[in-house]
Amino acid sequence: MGNTGPGTRDDPVVTTPDTVPSGCFWFLDPDGTLCLAPGCMARIQDPDAECLCDTLTARHNRLKQRMRELKDRQKYADTWWHALRAAVEAHPDKKAILADVSRRTGR
Repeated sequence: MGNTGPGTRDDPVVTTPDTVPSGCFWFLDPDGTLCLAPGCMARIQDPDAECLCDTLTARHNRLKQRMRELKDRQKYADTWWHALRAAVEAHPDKKAILADVSRRTGR
């Protein structure tokens, strides 16, 4: 035993409540029965299927990073929009500028 990785059927991981690995892992329950704790849908449906946990984790991390990037872009766009709107509001030709914008956008 002594496995520090996610555990396999041939070398199950020794776990305690504080050391449960993320994703799929094989373990021995107290009566010695070999058990699989599935972490991905593939293994829930078939214990012998290829584990997709690493793939799903990597995809999830990429999506979280993309979400952070999109939020940063939106924050910048919001700041820019509010500054532009304030500049138009303060401009002496405000009515003409807003009329031109309405015409260009078809509103």
